[in-house]
This record gives sequence, C-alpha cells and structure tokens, in this order.
Amino acid sequence: MNEGVVVIGAGGGIGQALVAHWLATGGGPVIAVSRQPAPFGCDDPRLHWLRCDYSDQQMADVVARIATLAPRPHRLVICNGVLHQGGIKPEKRLEALDVEAMTSLYQTNALLPLRWINQLLPLLGASPCTLAVLSARVGSIGDNRAGGWYGYRASKAALNMLLKCAAIELARRAPGVKLLAFHPGTVDTQLSRPFHANVPDGSLQTPEQVARHLVSLMAGLIPDGELSYLDWQGKTIEW
Repeated sequence: MNEGVVVIGAGGGIGQALVAHWLATGGGPVIAVSRQPAPFGCDDPRLHWLRCDYSDQQMADVVARIATLAPRPHRLVICNGVLHQGGIKPEKRLEALDVEAMTSLYQTNALLPLRWINQLLPLLGASPCTLAVLSARVGSIGDNRAGGWYGYRASKAALNMLLKCAAIELARRAPGVKLLAFHPGTVDTQLSRPFHANVPDGSLQTPEQVARHLVSLMAGLIPDGELSYLDWQGKTIEW
C-alpha cells in the first residue's frame, strides 16, 4: 500500500489547501479529518474525508480507519486551532482575562494536538514520518515584545512545551518520527481575518502559499529526535 498523508483539522483554510495540494501532486491516499463534511466536491478515489467530533471514542475510531487506509503515513499535519470564537477574543489588557475562554483555548490549541499524537502513536515509528502541528510565533516567550493576547500566546507556548516532551519520548518509542511546530505567518483565513488591518502590505499569505511552504519544509526534514520550531521560511523561532 502507498504511504499516505493525513490532514487533521482539514476543514479550515490551511487544511483544505494542504488536501488540495497533495491531491494535485499525486501519490498515495490523502486522509482528511474534520468536524464538518468535505467543503468541496471531489471524486478522486485517493481522498478519504472522515468526520470526527474530537471525542476520545471518535478519535479512536478515526485512527482505526486511518490504519486501514494508510498504516504507515509519511506526512501528518494537525491544523486544529482557535484564536477567536463567540465570546473568545484576544485580550488587550489584564482586565479582559476570562478563565473559561482561556481554558477553551488551552483545550483546543494545546491539548487537542497532543491527544491526536497519543491516538496516532500505534501508527508511528515503523517508517519515517514527519508530523507537523500548527503553532504560532506568538507562542515564543523570547520573541514576545508586544504583550497582550494572554490566552492565545499561553496556549501556543503550552503546545510547544507539550510537543517538546512528545519529541523526547518519541525519540525512544518511535524514532522514525520528526516533529515540527510550524508558524504559517499571517494567513487569509477565518482565524486571522479580523486582524488583517495590522498586517504590513505584502505580508498576508494565501492558504495555498502556506501549504506549499509547509509541504516543501517537511520534505527537507529528517527524523532526529528533536522538535523543530520553524516559520514558513524555514527559519528557527526562539523558544
């Protein structure tokens, strides 16, 4: 069976672009996982769109299905993340802190990717696999010079720490895996659209551009037991 690729959180802009890119470039099965049904019509037999509500049981069911379609995936991307939703929005000052909102950000941005890695563990290690998770530069403690955005920054910093722990463990248990925390830049998606007014001219990227950057970056990485924290240009971000 051909090695496949898996995109989790495929309903978002970057996830959709990754699915489209890998379908367009040929190869093995492309497995997309999302809460929503496929947002576009596609009769390509290589595409398998799996619905999941991110409960433990449905995640386990999805991974069991992935195991039948691509038991040795060579590319995995976890795109789940939230910046604003309903009453959740970036805080500009301490008085705006909301414990419930911050907890929700942590559950989605930090814990959900780790839960996926936990569920996917039986598929990892038998052959080389690059596993990328969408992080963000604002998760860097050393690079934080603007402050604010308490919940989002903290959830992405927590994600990076969780991925670092996972990389250390996987170096022993699944040495064929390379972990990447990826900063896509500012992308024209639902997540960042309310904040485009502050983006310098020429800095806003399309999901398709980001997908190409990420696919190219993943192709150049090799399993080394380390977590890489890279931006879309392939430059290392300080922790």
